[in-house]
Amino acid sequence: MQVTGFRRPNQVREAVYGHLRGLLLSGRFAPGERLSEPLLAKELGVSRTPVREALMRLAEEGLVELVPGKGARVRVFTPEEVEEVYGARALLEGEAAREAALRATPWELSQLEAALKAIDEAPEGDYPEQMRRDLEFHRTLVRLSGNKTLYGLYEDLLATLALVRSAVPMLSQEEATRREHQAILEALRARDPEGARRAVEAHVFRFRDLVVGRLLEEV
Repeated sequence: MQVTGFRRPNQVREAVYGHLRGLLLSGRFAPGERLSEPLLAKELGVSRTPVREALMRLAEEGLVELVPGKGARVRVFTPEEVEEVYGARALLEGEAAREAALRATPWELSQLEAALKAIDEAPEGDYPEQMRRDLEFHRTLVRLSGNKTLYGLYEDLLATLALVRSAVPMLSQEEATRREHQAILEALRARDPEGARRAVEAHVFRFRDLVVGRLLEEV
């Protein structure tokens, strides 16, 4: 378990929490992976106290599970929980796409296109980086809705979504994913709100089925 790239500022507690949360969001830890307090403290060059506090906060957010007698581990989702997460994602992102099709400027759509291009430019074997860029594309899409409340709700969901998505980390550069992303962008450019919503839902539900299928294989 590597946790490189950490710089120790004055506010150690917040820094440790933010760093570990960022690693979880990027998919650097696998679902069910044990998070050792002593090892994390050593890797980050801090005492165990801020690590313990960070893990407790992450557990409160539903990203980490505290197992009695065994310590902390990355949360593992059931197929039913995955269905719920992707259902919420389809509602939020579908509405965001609908609104973005009505209001996004050509310059804003060029930002979305750049985010899409960045996915293909990620290192081929670096799945966490591909996933980070993939999620950034979707975050940009939601932001283009101009709906701040919707964007805030999506941000709250994003951490959970990143953990769920890590069950199938190698699909961001897959041809089917490229086609679906492109279909979303084309619907936005065509100012087709319902087409944009349908394109998002098709993409989200395909990934839902892939993640659920992977979890069922592991049962």
